[in-house]
Amino acid sequence: MEDGKWDIQEIKQIKKNLLIKNTLFMLLFIVIIGFYIELGGSLTFLIGFCCAVLWILVVNMIYTIWTKKVIGNRAMQKDLDFKIYRHGKRSWKIKAIIGLIFIVVLSTGSTILFFQWDLEALNIDFPQNTISLFFVWLFYNIGEIRRIKKLDEYDEDVSSESIHH
Repeated sequence: MEDGKWDIQEIKQIKKNLLIKNTLFMLLFIVIIGFYIELGGSLTFLIGFCCAVLWILVVNMIYTIWTKKVIGNRAMQKDLDFKIYRHGKRSWKIKAIIGLIFIVVLSTGSTILFFQWDLEALNIDFPQNTISLFFVWLFYNIGEIRRIKKLDEYDEDVSSESIHH
């Protein structure tokens, strides 16, 4: 979209809906992991599955950076288009590549540890040892809520620019 034609309220609604969907997905993921561990599931399988998911995320991020398209629905694409517009193509790409590097390092480290550790010797107590997943979920939500609230500042900047020009 061209300058000044973004409906910030619509973008905020899209971001809120995506936040709710992502939050529910992460909560479901944590619950499924909890049940799997409590039912005596294989830790090797669980860690291997998480490594595979991380590598799929890496491929998805590479595709998004390369094509500037998202695998998902129109709301996700509109959110990406707004991010690219707001930050500029170059700045968005730099931020996306930094995120990609972080995920590649995490995926590589997880995969190396997966093949090096004797995972069956580890003992996981579900509620206590998964507190870190809760904190990831919590801080992700806090960060997204802050970014959504910052859109009000962006809306004021755009409307004041259009008034003065």
